[in-house]
Amino acid sequence: MRVSDQNIDRPYVSCQARSATYKMVDNHYHYYYELYYLKNGTCRFFTHEDQYTLHTGDFIILPPREVHFNRYLSACVRINVYFRLEDLLEDNKLFLPHALNKYTPSKVTHIPSGSQAVIETTFNKMLAEEKINDEETYIMMPLLLKSLFIDFDRFGTESSADDAENHDEIVEAVHYITAHYNLPLTLDGLADHANLSPTYFSKKFHQTTGMGMKEYLTYIRLNQASKELLSTNHTITQIAMNSGFSNSNYFKDAFKKMHNVSPRQYRASRITDYKLEQALKEGK
Repeated sequence: MRVSDQNIDRPYVSCQARSATYKMVDNHYHYYYELYYLKNGTCRFFTHEDQYTLHTGDFIILPPREVHFNRYLSACVRINVYFRLEDLLEDNKLFLPHALNKYTPSKVTHIPSGSQAVIETTFNKMLAEEKINDEETYIMMPLLLKSLFIDFDRFGTESSADDAENHDEIVEAVHYITAHYNLPLTLDGLADHANLSPTYFSKKFHQTTGMGMKEYLTYIRLNQASKELLSTNHTITQIAMNSGFSNSNYFKDAFKKMHNVSPRQYRASRITDYKLEQALKEGK
């Protein structure tokens, strides 16, 4: 699993064309939000335990630390905006307080064809500003980001994950892992639960999620542990056991490999920001 660029200092935007044969090397996540807008084409996204097919005019917002993987089903042009929670603040309060709750956890939103030009005009302004990249860019980018969110509110309509996609054996296995991550899950047991051979299950799991089953299980366990570290006063050993790790030393090693800090250091460095983020989201 790849962690992409740990920190940013303002909103950033990029626009790239991808062919149908382009293959994402592996899944990844960021320490900041990612807005993924499909200008044209069709692609399939795996994130937040589900698969979503995105079409022209669709966008999805990925929260920090949300692992994601996508495949291009046709030639595509996509626009990405990377931003922090603080880029949506105004007078120390969230601009459009409901916005993040409306679009996250990951939900696909569609911009109707008649309104896509309005949205893309703002994207083009952001891309132009990216090329200028001077001191004023640090002022302009958050303003343009807020303008995007206003237009999302005006024109966006929520789409749902396709029921057929999410009755796929692998997506159902992902749901099972998420619900039972604290149990001693095995490849053979999950394959049997999906009525697939272990070899085929393993291959299909990687094709869908961009990682192996054991790697995904470890990610889910560590993600749960990260939340528990910040939201409770439980000991490191308690959290390791609650998250499905039978050995607290292995948990500490796996956690440090993922976050580059120990669980104790993570709690100490993130707790203040976590409480502030929760208060902002709750409108306090």
